[in-house]
Formats: sequence, structure tokens, C-alpha cells
Amino acid sequence: MIDFKLYAITDRHRCAPTPLADVVSKLLDAGVNAIQLREKDLDDTELIQLAQPIAELCRDYEAKLFINTNTYIALEVGAAGVHLPADAESVETVKARTGNSLYVGCSVHSLDAAQKREAEGADFLTYSPIYRTASKPGYGPAVGVASLTEVAGNVKLPIFALGGITPDRVTECLAAGAFGVAVMSGVMSPTNAGEQARRYLDVLC
Repeated sequence: MIDFKLYAITDRHRCAPTPLADVVSKLLDAGVNAIQLREKDLDDTELIQLAQPIAELCRDYEAKLFINTNTYIALEVGAAGVHLPADAESVETVKARTGNSLYVGCSVHSLDAAQKREAEGADFLTYSPIYRTASKPGYGPAVGVASLTEVAGNVKLPIFALGGITPDRVTECLAAGAFGVAVMSGVMSPTNAGEQARRYLDVLC
């Protein structure tokens, strides 16, 4: 069951020099209960080393940890699930390979892609970029809130609005049909990650 409304996505470069595990700890303290570890520049060994203490933290807080793309590491560290990018393999393939033991979230950028991932058996989707954002410049222009309404109205899965989501924009996204919001730059802070997360949670709860 998808029981979280704020999906925090990591970027250890944004929160440097504070170690990522310390930032995740602050987020969990604030009440965040879903983290996506998205550190695409690490090899498997480095990613496991980073993921293991974060996985332990998430277990301590009864929070769900998702590993971006890598099902092997998700299983290795006992994560709750994986998150597949738009061009990744099918959800059926991942669920078959992992014995249906992981939640599978998927990134989508169009209604067609959202419906395809739903048909494959995804558990939830992130739809982006809703607003213009510096962290996703390669995904083309912002899709906008009206497009979010269209996707949410034609897909039964929980949809998380992603891309340029500030606390002030959360209400607009929820009104458009989003189940929750996914945030990277909004919470990946070296100094006040927990405080920033609370600003989102205050609106979502």
C-alpha cells in the first residue's frame, strides 16, 4: 500500500558537505516516510555502501526506501522497492525477477506512458516536470497543472507531482488530482533539510 504523501528524492551533491545519511536522518525525524535513493553516478559497490546505513535508518523509522533503477541493490539492502526511469525495462520484468517482493514506482512524462506503466503493474507514478525546474532541464518544457489533472483523471494509480514543487504549490497539485508530491531540491539541504520537509508535510497532512 502506498501510504506516503511526500516522496523525498536524494542528491548527495546538493546536500554536501553534510553526509547524505545525516540528511536522510533529519528527513525521517521530520516525518518523511518514503525516500528514493537516486545516486546514478555510483557503481554498485559504492551504492551499496551508501545505501546500507540509509536502509537501516529507514527500517528504524518504519519508512519505505526505494532504490533508483537497481533491483539487485534494492534486494541486497532490504529496500521496500525500486524506482524505474522512463526508459527502463517493464514493470512485469522487474516484478518477475524479484519474486514480486518489491514495490515498483515509475517516472512518466506523458499520459500514454502513465497508462502503459499502469497496465504493466506499477504501484505508483511520478509525473514531471509539473513546473519549470533546474534539476530536470533535459525533460523538456513543464507539463503544467492541467496536464497533471488529465493524467490523474485517466490513471487509477497514485500520482506524485514532481518538478519545481515548492510548499506553496502543493495545494494546487493536490487539487489537480495528485496523490502527493515528490521533491528533490526542496529537501536536499546541507543545513535545514528537516525544517524544509516539515513545510511540505504541514500542507500535505
